[in-house]
Amino acid sequence: MLEEEARFAREAEDTDAKKIQENERSQLNMPDRVDLSIEEAKALFKTLLREKDISPLHPWDTSLPLFISDPRYVLLPSVSARRDAFDEYCRDRARELRQQNVKKEKAEANPKEEYERLLSQEVRSTRTSWSEFRRTWKKDRRFYGWGRDDREREKRFKEYLKELGEKKRIAAEKAEVDFFTLLRESGVVRSDSLWKDVKRKVSHDARYDAVGSSSLREELFQIFLKAHGSSSSHSTSTKVMDETGENGTEEDAERKRREKKEQALKEREQKVRADRTRMDAEIGRSKMGLNLEEGEREFRTLLTDAVRDPQATWESTRPQLQTDPRFNNSPLPVNQQLHLFHAHVSQLQMKHLAGLRSLFEAHAPSLATPFSALPLESILKSLPVTKLAFDTRDLQQEYDKWQRERTYECRKAFDEMLAENSFVEFWGRLGKIGGEGVEGGVKADDLGEDEGEGFGGKVDMKALAKSVDLSDIEKVLKNDKRYIMFEHVAAQRERWLRRSTLENVSSSGDTRTLSSSVFAQDAGTNTQKVTHDYQSDVARLRKIVVNSLYSNRDVFLRELISNANDALEKLRLTALTEKSVWDGVSPLNLTIKTEKDPNGQGGRIIITDTGIGMSAAELTTNLGTLAKSGTSDFLAGVDGDDSTASGNLIGAFGLGFYSSFLVADKVTVASLPPPSSKNPNPTQTVFSSSADEGSFEIYPDPRGNTLGHGTEITLYLKSDASHYLVTSNLMKLVNQHSGFSTAFPIYIWYETEEEVPDVDEEVISNEQEEKPTDVDEDEAVIEEDAEKESVSPEMKKVIVGHWEHLNSQPPLWMRDPKTVTDEEYELLYQGTFKDFQKPLAWHHFHGDSESGVSFHALIYIPSRLTEEFFNNPLDSSTKDVRLMVKHVFITSDLGEYGLPKWASWVKVIIDADDLPLNVSRETLQSSSFLKQIKQIVLRRLIQLFSKIAEEDQEKYTEITKHYGQVLKLAASEDSKNRQKLAALVRLNTNQREAVSFDSYLENRKQGQKQIFYLADMGKSIEHLSQSVFVEKLHARGYEVLLLNEPLDEIMLQSIRYWKGVPFQDVAKAGLDFGDDTEEEKDAIAELTDKYAPLLEWLQLEAGDNVKKVIVSNRLVTSPCAIVADSMGYTANVQKLMSATSRGAQKIDAMQDFMRKQKVLEINPRSPLIEGLLEHVEQLNADGDDKDLDSEAQLKEVASILIDGALVRSGFEVANSNMFLTRVDRVLRRSLGVSETAPTDDTVKPAPPVDPELPSDIPVDDYPEEVKGNQIQFEMEEIDEHGNVVHDEL
Repeated sequence: MLEEEARFAREAEDTDAKKIQENERSQLNMPDRVDLSIEEAKALFKTLLREKDISPLHPWDTSLPLFISDPRYVLLPSVSARRDAFDEYCRDRARELRQQNVKKEKAEANPKEEYERLLSQEVRSTRTSWSEFRRTWKKDRRFYGWGRDDREREKRFKEYLKELGEKKRIAAEKAEVDFFTLLRESGVVRSDSLWKDVKRKVSHDARYDAVGSSSLREELFQIFLKAHGSSSSHSTSTKVMDETGENGTEEDAERKRREKKEQALKEREQKVRADRTRMDAEIGRSKMGLNLEEGEREFRTLLTDAVRDPQATWESTRPQLQTDPRFNNSPLPVNQQLHLFHAHVSQLQMKHLAGLRSLFEAHAPSLATPFSALPLESILKSLPVTKLAFDTRDLQQEYDKWQRERTYECRKAFDEMLAENSFVEFWGRLGKIGGEGVEGGVKADDLGEDEGEGFGGKVDMKALAKSVDLSDIEKVLKNDKRYIMFEHVAAQRERWLRRSTLENVSSSGDTRTLSSSVFAQDAGTNTQKVTHDYQSDVARLRKIVVNSLYSNRDVFLRELISNANDALEKLRLTALTEKSVWDGVSPLNLTIKTEKDPNGQGGRIIITDTGIGMSAAELTTNLGTLAKSGTSDFLAGVDGDDSTASGNLIGAFGLGFYSSFLVADKVTVASLPPPSSKNPNPTQTVFSSSADEGSFEIYPDPRGNTLGHGTEITLYLKSDASHYLVTSNLMKLVNQHSGFSTAFPIYIWYETEEEVPDVDEEVISNEQEEKPTDVDEDEAVIEEDAEKESVSPEMKKVIVGHWEHLNSQPPLWMRDPKTVTDEEYELLYQGTFKDFQKPLAWHHFHGDSESGVSFHALIYIPSRLTEEFFNNPLDSSTKDVRLMVKHVFITSDLGEYGLPKWASWVKVIIDADDLPLNVSRETLQSSSFLKQIKQIVLRRLIQLFSKIAEEDQEKYTEITKHYGQVLKLAASEDSKNRQKLAALVRLNTNQREAVSFDSYLENRKQGQKQIFYLADMGKSIEHLSQSVFVEKLHARGYEVLLLNEPLDEIMLQSIRYWKGVPFQDVAKAGLDFGDDTEEEKDAIAELTDKYAPLLEWLQLEAGDNVKKVIVSNRLVTSPCAIVADSMGYTANVQKLMSATSRGAQKIDAMQDFMRKQKVLEINPRSPLIEGLLEHVEQLNADGDDKDLDSEAQLKEVASILIDGALVRSGFEVANSNMFLTRVDRVLRRSLGVSETAPTDDTVKPAPPVDPELPSDIPVDDYPEEVKGNQIQFEMEEIDEHGNVVHDEL
């Protein structure tokens, strides 16, 4: 029973399910079976979408509810097929709608009206240039839709500018007339009226705003006032005359008044017209200048593209240039074109002459090399000689000229070497050590019985110099290149040495010493000792010291800020032991302010600090004594050995103050020390000195004690230093040199122009006096506010100044990296290196060098490489390593210790605690720390790259996108860090992207003994992955490195092995998979025997193209391939060699041999090769009865097969014309076209030679500017950071 009930229940459920399914089918009207092809179903589906008017801009998910209930939806078998059909419909429908819109626009629009509308909407100023207008709108249909060419459009553009100018002129004249009418109708203008009073009463009128310039309104008012005043005075005089009985009537006075008014208006109109005419002329000249500048740039580009022969002439080149539109449309006159052409040709000649001299230098390393010793045959075939069209005689003349210049430079360097060498100068200095002698000799000391080395008597220095053994000098100089260059004239070189020695001796005899000492000759003789002090011209000595120490006058501000920092730091340190000098609350800062003279000819810079100050005695000692360092004395007086007690003190030499005379004629220093136990009542004292005086003045400050404590330095600038009065220039100097040098705030007085309400003070005071006392104050305020809101006040411009904090950002590198946020690092980078994009990464560290110098450093990786990095491959200078000492910027040029080329882009800040500097602190002395900076930065940079590669793959992907080529260059050049750098390189393979060498080895197959790679620069990764060389490797699952950049193969050739595994170029013969069995080797041997006839026949047909023909084990579907032999060049290596100048110019015998080392490998499983074998065997079987036509066709097929293999393998075809001719014949045969059918080759001949030269070339037609000597040049000096050094006031 239970089983039957269960069966009945199942049957009922099946019945219900069938009913539900039938209901759904009836609703959807879905047939049981539809026999349609995919294309038919797709067409019906697209018809459904078109009927529903599905928008092509809507996505699939949005449009699906509109048509899913239609039965045609299920005609396609899958959702993906429906999605594909939907995408095709959207593309087709969007194209249709776009075409309909274009046709509609063409039908409705009038091109000329559209162009006119574009002009009226976009051209609002008569100063708009055609080049600017065309560059902005050249892709707009309204621009290019009308006119035959740009000339017609430009003509209409210029006509429109004239019309626009005329409209503006008429509008301006009408506005002036209306303005006069407004003044006349207002009735408020009297002879004593002021413009600001009248302006308030007429400013609401539209005729007031019609005059666009406020200065022009005021000028028109003055003209009207003058005319009104003259008429008033004339009427007054007329009345007096009437009263006194003189002749004249009121009508005559009125008539004369109108005449004068009309005359004034006419004069004003004439003046306005003259001003507008002058302005139009200036605008025209400006436009002409811009057109000439743009035309010159385009003409230079044309010459670069068209003229590459240094022997080219204007007559021979002009026909070629006339075919270029840039030449025909050039606005330059012919004489300027000739000048640019000759300059371009001269540049080409100098370029090839430089190349020729490089060849001379390579083949003639010595000055003794004669012209006959040069390899003339190869030099005459070189590119520079070929381009310059030199024969042997010209070449010898150029070589002799080069040798003369070279000899002169070497002789000059030889003299410099002698002047530098202290051993040679010893004989000149020897004359100073013993008093007078014979002819500048030395008197030996009388030592009694033991005469010693002098042996008594007198020594003739000249005779001693003549007898000196030059071998001792030669031992010192023998390794110097400047000495070795004259090895071929040893006798002459010895005479030069002797003459130099004698000159030093004679010059020492004439030397006058500033002071002398007479030594006791005998201990028992009572000889009186006389001591003299050195004497000098102090003013001249100070000028010599300052101008010889400092090479850049900009450093004066850095030196004075450093002195102020020391003064503030001394006050802080002194307050630790004596509390009375500073209360701990008053600010410690430094301020800078500029003041211009009223006449505008000069000015002053005032630098004030609130530091320790100086008394009159300290001013005399510290500023009145050269090389007297108050900071050094302060450090010497610090008690104890605690190094922290010295603080951040910078001064060391005592000469920084005198750098102020680089820019100032006069300097005054007002100083006041704080009250202390030694000086409880200090007095403010002034030190004054001029640049040309040898004395200084010290006197009490007549202003009294105005400083509180500290120092105020006032620099009275020289006439050529007035640009330092510009506040922005001083701010640049502070930010460049002293932005981080002090922890105390630096403020500068900065003035800006602002607009404020122009309210008369008398009016305000009167309103306040007239205010009733019995009225509610709140109500009165409300009424006043309402009245003010009704009339907007007039604005006036005033100068507003404020103190701006310059060094608000502290030196982050001195802080703990854990306390610095990413935003602070980014702001420091952007502010220091003037790069407004955020850096990709940074590394903050500190440490001690091997030489014991402590330092803090920050390394930044920029967001991108600059174009200069690859545009200047030979420039390895490092410009962004900012070396500081105690936070003071020293230099960005490390010279011989700079970073290598591959790391020259890195941005680095290094702050050392101490380094040996010269007195000016502009250059570094040689130090072991400098030698270590390079390795420190490189080591930390590699560590940063490695850390990012391990921890943040996404960021490292971004880094390799910008710096992948840099890492490859580094791995090629830096042999010391090659393994670490190569581990950072990422390459693509046929299976993955961004693969490292370690990752490749992890994916290596069993038995694989090489790292497979394929290199072909310039090709895409997809193209390389489909190469004939990797088809079997890819089919078997092997991973192959795909290299498409020029540096890739160079890098692999430098590395050679990675963890003991060699690299294998799959484009070379000898490909070994590592798992080949004996059976496979036997099979290859059997196939070689089978295809022996074909191999021999192909070897004969290939000729010199290949070395041998073999059966391949690397091909799968390709019929054949050409690979390089193990000692030959691959196609990529040949490209690299051709890309170099030496490879392109010269191919020696060894290179030619390497290029011919190619192997043709055939695929025995290819049907094409099998068919070729059958035909070859048939030809061999026929013997002498073989069909010659069939043999010729077979040879042609073989030639196409070999040339095609060369092309597919990346090599060049020896004769591409013959290759294409064979392909043409095969195509003709395949199409049934006769191979001998001729092609119509008739062409129109050229016209006959014109025996006369054109007479319309004005060679001597110079521009008017040149004839009138009206050309002006303006130049600005900029520093290495791109900042303007001198700015005109």
